[in-house]
Amino acid sequence: MRKFLIPLMLVASVGASSMALAADSTAKGAILSMDAKACTVTLADKAVYQFAPKCDFSKLKAGEKVTITYTVKGKVNEASAITAG
Repeated sequence: MRKFLIPLMLVASVGASSMALAADSTAKGAILSMDAKACTVTLADKAVYQFAPKCDFSKLKAGEKVTITYTVKGKVNEASAITAG
């Protein structure tokens, strides 16, 4: 029984850590710049967040404080939402 329990625990711990990496994160800060063509927002800390194509940043402006919900995929911060405040 022990021979099966240890490998099972190892597989479960690797799977759990992978799910934790895929969880949504949030970033707060002031907008440094926006690129509507590339659908990216750069915050004051120089972190860049990539939004889906056909993004609409018309209600946002540089210097505005925002909260961005994102997921890290490789080296890209894939953003799913941006809210003022």
